[in-house]
Amino acid sequence: MTTYKEGEKIQFKIKNLIELSENEAYYVLEDPSGQKQLLNAIYYKNYQFKIGQDIICKVDHINCSGKIFLEPEHPFYKENEVYEFVIDTVKKSENRLKEIVYHLNSKDKTGNTATCITENISDYIKSGQKINYKIERIKKGKLYLGIVNETSVNDLIPGVYYKFKIEDIRILKDTFKYYILSDKKNRKHLLRHEFYTHHHLSIGQTIQCTVIKFSSEGYPVLEPKHPIYKIGKTYKFEFIKQEKDFKGEITGNFTITVKDVYNEEVQFISSEKLLIQEKKSKKIRCKVTGVKKGKPLLVIS
Repeated sequence: MTTYKEGEKIQFKIKNLIELSENEAYYVLEDPSGQKQLLNAIYYKNYQFKIGQDIICKVDHINCSGKIFLEPEHPFYKENEVYEFVIDTVKKSENRLKEIVYHLNSKDKTGNTATCITENISDYIKSGQKINYKIERIKKGKLYLGIVNETSVNDLIPGVYYKFKIEDIRILKDTFKYYILSDKKNRKHLLRHEFYTHHHLSIGQTIQCTVIKFSSEGYPVLEPKHPIYKIGKTYKFEFIKQEKDFKGEITGNFTITVKDVYNEEVQFISSEKLLIQEKKSKKIRCKVTGVKKGKPLLVIS
């Protein structure tokens, strides 16, 4: 099984399009090793993909169950490049910390809405105004924009660990409890409390976190270092079960469930079927490739 790494770019061939309903369809992609992945076709209707076409995809995100999310190259835009846009609408709102932010919405060349979220807005910013934006991120075919030369939370680099101070623990308007973190530039960040009860974090503590992805609103999602598991190391886990869902029938992959050191279930995807003796032993060796929501990301070692 090919081991994918977040951020790497891979060439795939589009082998098929599976339409399950009017609002659910998937491209079946195949990498050079023959391994198959699914790409949600709904987000890329305007990309004009065709069966048999070769496309380049970035491994955008691997979730805590090992599911891989791919982002194909945009037909008109590249990340970190600067392009001119026309502002369609300017909307004022509060973020989850009740800070005032502005959403500057434009249309890209495919007709999709592209958004810039900023805490500061100049008097000249208004509907119909032309403005140069940097493409900070492309996710699910949507452009996330940044004003050129403006300090952005997107300057945090995924995979690099930064120091954050825990300023507070607070229940926000979505009713979830969060750690409120601040970085060296005094920007505020959120860390969901329920995922890190085993970390024994407290107000005033300084912790190391890295960015694992960016939210749909463009904010960095942080992950602190795990207190037990080290990335790149191999550990024994208690085997629970191995199964296939309908996507697994297409890709050939299995979903394996194990228990970690805290007796919590961890799922990961593997093309390798466990041998009978491995199942009977109730212990399997897995390599930790990352951490998400306080749980290790695993591959069979």
